[in-house]
Amino acid sequence: MSGDWKIGDDRRRRTTDQIRAFQKANDGEVAWDTLAPADFTYVFHPDRVLVGVEDVEAFERLVAQVGDRILTGELRRDDVNLLDGEVVRYVLPERRDGQSVPEVLDLLEDNGLPRGAASPDHWVHVSPGGGGGSMCPAIEAQETGLTEPWPPVAPLEKGREVSVVVVDTGWHPPAATDPRTPWLKGVKGDDELNGPDLRPYAGHGTFIAGVVRCVAPETNVYVEGFAIGGVGGGGILESDLVVQLEEALRHDPQVINLSAGCRTRRDRPSIAMRKFHHKHLKERDCVLVAAAGNDSWAAPFWPAAFDWCVGVGSLDRDGRVSSFSNFGVSADVYALGRNVVNAFPDGTFECHETPNKGDVRVFTTGMARWSGTSFSAPVVAGLIAREISETGVSARDARDAVLARSVYDSDPTIGPHQELRQPYPGP
Repeated sequence: MSGDWKIGDDRRRRTTDQIRAFQKANDGEVAWDTLAPADFTYVFHPDRVLVGVEDVEAFERLVAQVGDRILTGELRRDDVNLLDGEVVRYVLPERRDGQSVPEVLDLLEDNGLPRGAASPDHWVHVSPGGGGGSMCPAIEAQETGLTEPWPPVAPLEKGREVSVVVVDTGWHPPAATDPRTPWLKGVKGDDELNGPDLRPYAGHGTFIAGVVRCVAPETNVYVEGFAIGGVGGGGILESDLVVQLEEALRHDPQVINLSAGCRTRRDRPSIAMRKFHHKHLKERDCVLVAAAGNDSWAAPFWPAAFDWCVGVGSLDRDGRVSSFSNFGVSADVYALGRNVVNAFPDGTFECHETPNKGDVRVFTTGMARWSGTSFSAPVVAGLIAREISETGVSARDARDAVLARSVYDSDPTIGPHQELRQPYPGP
């Protein structure tokens, strides 16, 4: 914090508020790659390293050869089974001069460890960002006097049932029987355990499930929770996220919505997510749709930046790309993401982020208004699910059909909210 002469800027204050709250929520097991928290690029566990199984031998050999320059004790394998051994998680001992995990990896790579063989265990957060961006949706949830969702509930076209799993903060069960949100009837999930005082990120998974159901009414939606009861402050380590994704596969989904992601060390692909795809999605007829992030940057945001994942950026209601939306490799397509309206728990929420820190918002209508690429992703997930339902094609063919209907544009200026946009293809 000392020396952060720009801290008077609301955007920097907001990021600092978020990362401090996130660190507190996770018992201090949060580190970042810059001196000032407002400048972070990526966030990671201060002691853990992830290594793909094919690189374990090289990693351990190099640690044995050069690790004593930095490490004060023995390297330890964490006793956890990740993707049937495809990823190994290590715990580093204390470093002699307080070196960070990235600095240890720099030393190992300088001595021959292949680039990308090992990485920090990055923190994944609901619609996060970095580099002076944010760790959450573009705004905190706002009250709305509206009684109908936006986008509205699509006409019900009888088709085959489609399974969609929303991997998120959990589910608010009363929404499934609330007469104010009839489009959520039958939705199930891991109980978010909400009370009258709403925690940060409460209702995030419920809101997203509502968007999916509005776009694709003929779907079975399950919300797989990774931050139940507010644990983790809306975030999860990538090594733990793949375990939650494996649990999501038990529901045999054709579409998975993940309104979360992260930047990584040197912008390299997430090892855990790459291995998850290779083991579980490469041969399965299941499409992963992910938020592109809210940094207004083109840097890779994972998993949205993978070519096998549908990364979704945000459009405003007038069809322009939202000012907060990431773009570039992380956004394959853009959909409505600003001022989306959908289901939200009743209760009282105290804002935690600058410039609204300390403001009290009271939700009494079963609905809220929210903005961020978090809420663009389920529009696309819903469109893919609806395509499967109405035409009976595979998930991959449905994905391709939905993307094929989008319109190429460098900066969309006019278009209905249902219309998808893509950037001009490169040369």
